[in-house]
Amino acid sequence: MFNTATEQTQTVKLDLSFLFSQDPESRLRYIQDIGKATDRVLGFLKDRTKPFSGVQPNDLKPLFEKINLNDEPQPLEEVLDELKHLYLDHAVAFHLPKYIAHLNCPVVVPSLVGEQIIAAINSSLDTWDQSAGGTLIEQKLIDWTAKEIGFEKGDGVFTSGGTQSNLMAALLMRDAFTYKNLNHDIDIEGLPKEKLKIFCSEHSHFSTKKSAAILGLGQDAVISIPTDENFKMKVDELESAILQTLIRGEFPIGVVATAGTTDYGSIDPIHQIADIASRYQIWLHVDAAIGGGLLLSSEYKYMLDGINKADSVTVDYHKTFFQTVSCSAFVVNDPNVLSLISHHADYLNPKDQKKEGYPNQVDKSLQTTKRFDALKLWLTLRNMGKEQLGAYYDKTIELTKIAAKLIDEHASFKLMNPPNLNCLVFRFERDEIDDIHWNNLNKDIRKALFYNGEAMVAATKFKGNNYLKFTILNPSMTSKDFEEILSLLEGLGYELMNKLEYKIK
Repeated sequence: MFNTATEQTQTVKLDLSFLFSQDPESRLRYIQDIGKATDRVLGFLKDRTKPFSGVQPNDLKPLFEKINLNDEPQPLEEVLDELKHLYLDHAVAFHLPKYIAHLNCPVVVPSLVGEQIIAAINSSLDTWDQSAGGTLIEQKLIDWTAKEIGFEKGDGVFTSGGTQSNLMAALLMRDAFTYKNLNHDIDIEGLPKEKLKIFCSEHSHFSTKKSAAILGLGQDAVISIPTDENFKMKVDELESAILQTLIRGEFPIGVVATAGTTDYGSIDPIHQIADIASRYQIWLHVDAAIGGGLLLSSEYKYMLDGINKADSVTVDYHKTFFQTVSCSAFVVNDPNVLSLISHHADYLNPKDQKKEGYPNQVDKSLQTTKRFDALKLWLTLRNMGKEQLGAYYDKTIELTKIAAKLIDEHASFKLMNPPNLNCLVFRFERDEIDDIHWNNLNKDIRKALFYNGEAMVAATKFKGNNYLKFTILNPSMTSKDFEEILSLLEGLGYELMNKLEYKIK
């Protein structure tokens, strides 16, 4: 027998109009409230004339400290007014031409339409019985991406971003190797005693080492291969490193070729790396989180030559396909390898469902609950088409070439890398002036520009020295925008040079 608890007096009257449903009051609330939110978004577009307000954490913290989330609820108008002061007035505006800092692209309207549908319907793309047609949309887009890569029978899954996709690649290269070559099932037995090694360029994304650490291999399992003058992996050094690993009695399990490094946009020689990976029978993963946009290009797709020989590929649609965050994919050449990460739960995806032909994306995903992010790309391709999207991407490459020429010909700047894709590294420096700490100066130029918010550029380091960086992903930019940003940087540079702390004593 169960004891029945005494019912407590309900102190709050349920207002079911807040619950999204077919109820007329709920529908009216949705229409009105979405309209109010849309007005605020359009206000953000109209009012913002520079990428950033320059606000600092200590400026905003006192405003948040005054807020008690247990206070009486307020009308949405007042809540949105509050949000404007706390967030919208200071949110970084990626759509403005003078934002060229990180890998954030302006987004296309079909993607925004997708976001509204995704949020309202709230499908979860882990099992068929939670998503139905949504699952087939995601699978169709994975199939489309695989075909664009050159995989005949590829498969995969949408992910939260490149870091998750690269983690999946490291996981599969680890487990596939140990299962096949060491007769060891990591899923059951845990990590083997053998030392496993992964190879990538010295400019590969940090997620390669992070993945090795998460998977219990340790960051030391990742061997960084030197790059040439164009920041591309040296294939002779790769093969030498693999041979040295074998001589030491260690086990090379995979290599990561980068198609678009974060700083320089450089693309490793995928074709040659693929031949080496094949020769030593190790996994080849191509991290095309940045360079994946080349799949759209009518003019530059050749730069991904050899990608069809990969075992797996990362593509970030929210970088170069002009999609809202998050929207990324992990694609494999051989669908069978995804069984290495399959786990079945009786309440969710029992094994008999697979036999009956039910497509459950959770069978090949690290995530269980999963957003229907694929819808955004689906609507974009169906509404805009691949050619229009590709034209956007091609324009960003052309703009990068224009910016590179302006920097290279400017007396006050030194260009670090050729315009491979969308990234340019450079710094403020004059040959005829030798009594300035250029390193400290460049760091503070970027900081000063960030504080005034007139434009936003990124910063990076090469061999311990500070550099500035353009990341050009906005097809609406013009050469005038670059000239104005360089003028701002130059002006700040000369203004700071007059201060004693930058003088070499």
